[in-house]
Amino acid sequence: MQTTILSTADVARLFDVTETTVKRWADEGTLKCQRTPGGHRKFAIRYVIEFAERNHFDPVGAIDLMRETRFSPPLQAAVLSRDFPALAREYTSRAMAADEESLLAFFSYLYEHKVALWEIHDLVLRGGMQEIGERWMRGELGVEEEHRASARTVDALARLQTQVFVKPSRGKSSLLACLGEDLHEIGLRCASCIFEAEGWGVHYLGARTPRNAIIAAARKVAPDVLAVSVSMGDRPESVRSDIGEISAAAREVGAQLVVGGRGAMAAFTEQGGADEILTSSRDLLEYLRRVEKSNGPGIHETNIRNGTVEE
Repeated sequence: MQTTILSTADVARLFDVTETTVKRWADEGTLKCQRTPGGHRKFAIRYVIEFAERNHFDPVGAIDLMRETRFSPPLQAAVLSRDFPALAREYTSRAMAADEESLLAFFSYLYEHKVALWEIHDLVLRGGMQEIGERWMRGELGVEEEHRASARTVDALARLQTQVFVKPSRGKSSLLACLGEDLHEIGLRCASCIFEAEGWGVHYLGARTPRNAIIAAARKVAPDVLAVSVSMGDRPESVRSDIGEISAAAREVGAQLVVGGRGAMAAFTEQGGADEILTSSRDLLEYLRRVEKSNGPGIHETNIRNGTVEE
């Protein structure tokens, strides 16, 4: 993907400082930059994001991503004011459109303006997907349109993941899969992005992974966390049985089993079931930060349900 390059003026506007301040950051090496043949400073957006993370700076201005005319003033205002219902509607519009690059550009624009990953997942994407689902239920959309919107979203999330600022390695790994015939991969892709951003290694199996394949992969890579997305459908007993076997394999390799997805609220916490039930990216983020605080040995003692994310 083409790297977004910002000018000195862009960075100054983003952080509401003078261009002289930005030049000083660059000359001191605090903010990485490139020099054009004419001597102008140019900043790759990923270095600007790293700089903001490292110095705890929040943007107070808007940048025009690659001079992108599709980001109208009302949309830029919605980003700065964190108007998530409006952003969810924008997501829905772009997910239903034929322009796949438009959806990726939208996600990138949110992230580059410090909308947190969990906010993109839980407050923008989830609300938009709910609207698409309701329109399908009302007969306003065909199943093929809903599937195309989902496929575009998975692709855009995977590509967004390459832009995300990754924390230093935690020395822990995760294994992620959708169980059985589950095609609902959006939540799993969101989880993958959260794991990676928090410095975890990720082994991603994706949609429609049979129980035996998940167990074999767990035994091979011995992850710290085995995350499984489930959709109960019309076979809850079969899914519970599969989760029981996967749970046994997780214990065998010293992993904790985390279950999410449309069937996640089923009774998986019974004996032989999941260690954790997480239903949002915010829940997952808090869970990982609590695991980090437990410093490894206490991972199986962690039992996070609802709390606030520490930023």
